[in-house]
Amino acid sequence: MNELINTYIQNQTILEIYSKSRDNFEYENFILGIIICNLDEYILVKTLDNAAMIDSYILILRSDISKLAANTFYTKMFQKYININFQNNVYDPFDLEAQFQVLKNLKLNEIIGYFLDNIKVLSVCTNLDGETHRGEIITYNNPFIALNEKRYEKAFGDYTRQKNTIINLANITAVELISKENCLYEAYLKDK
Repeated sequence: MNELINTYIQNQTILEIYSKSRDNFEYENFILGIIICNLDEYILVKTLDNAAMIDSYILILRSDISKLAANTFYTKMFQKYININFQNNVYDPFDLEAQFQVLKNLKLNEIIGYFLDNIKVLSVCTNLDGETHRGEIITYNNPFIALNEKRYEKAFGDYTRQKNTIINLANITAVELISKENCLYEAYLKDK
């Protein structure tokens, strides 16, 4: 799989990228995106939403990738959508590409430090529970981070979380660095 992944780095091919299943459904987790580069044991992917607009920049654990598919009917359709979005200046309405430039040459621990120092929102998935943990980083003691998940969930009316989860970096399968959803939540936090 690593050799196949390497063939797509920086060549702007839209891919269906499948992650290993956590609950016995083969290829259940998939994103549509373009592989940007390697970052330690992760690959950095620019993901697309259902309207072929940039949705996020996400790190995916290489060993968690189960399948890649290129030049499918679906990816070809989305290439056409991207072309239309460029023509209408709506491919990147949140300026995620510009925000990503700050992170482009950093290692994972430097990215985490940047997010901590700048009170930026991060989303992570782990191989332990498969759920998304989201919030601004409140502590980082390598290899452990804690996100302010209680605050995030409370903003959406969920008061069930009693404490923030301590996450071991070794258990992370995906890290959503910059995304439309995280940008919106950061804007909300600035008004609080």
